[in-house]
Amino acid sequence: MKKVYSNNNIVLVWHVKNMLEQQDIEVKVRNDRLYSIAGEIPLTECMGEVWVINELNHQTAERLVDEMELGSLPEFYSWVCHGCGEEVDGSLAVCWNCQAPLTSKARDL
Repeated sequence: MKKVYSNNNIVLVWHVKNMLEQQDIEVKVRNDRLYSIAGEIPLTECMGEVWVINELNHQTAERLVDEMELGSLPEFYSWVCHGCGEEVDGSLAVCWNCQAPLTSKARDL
């Protein structure tokens, strides 16, 4: 057995388990009930874990988990400030140069 995923959010742990089982990868969940004693033992020891039973499926499982995690990241596109014309990173809601807010007048790049 090899560990393929761990998280302190048990919902995500069970989501990964279900996702992998839908791909016919046999898995086992561990530590899914230890959250109630977090603080008495280190938090990292209480995190839920998903383990792949057959090590031949480990790389496939890791790839699927990586794809799931990348798919959950929001995409931010750069935009041009309507106030000063500067290019602003998409993760910012105000212009770094003139502090003008992102509005519908801003253009996506």
